[in-house]
Amino acid sequence: MATILVAEDDAHMVRLMSMWLVRSGHKVVEASNGEQAKDIIQAGGVEFLVTDINMPVCDGMELVQWLRGEFKSDIPVVMLSARTDQAQIGEQFLRMNVTVHPKPFSPSRLSNEIQKRLEEVGQAQESG
Repeated sequence: MATILVAEDDAHMVRLMSMWLVRSGHKVVEASNGEQAKDIIQAGGVEFLVTDINMPVCDGMELVQWLRGEFKSDIPVVMLSARTDQAQIGEQFLRMNVTVHPKPFSPSRLSNEIQKRLEEVGQAQESG
């Protein structure tokens, strides 16, 4: 399947997401903040990013802006947020091809969204 980076500072959330993603056949790499995530992405091999918006050191919004801007990567991204302004965040990141999911989240819904996004990338690569 895919190598998925989970950038999340809540250890319980990381365990939960990792369990579901591994069960779905993916390899999971973990980062507890955006700076660690940047280092992992720069090392290569990450095919998908799941990130929390609120993290220490470098939050998810800064991470995605770096990913799309300075790093120039178009890997699929799902952002998780417990914030009340999710609609505005979703609009802000829509042009960056980022899906925003509310917290608490459904692990099966998240897993399905990741699978759908990976299939879209695969289809785009086949036709391109």
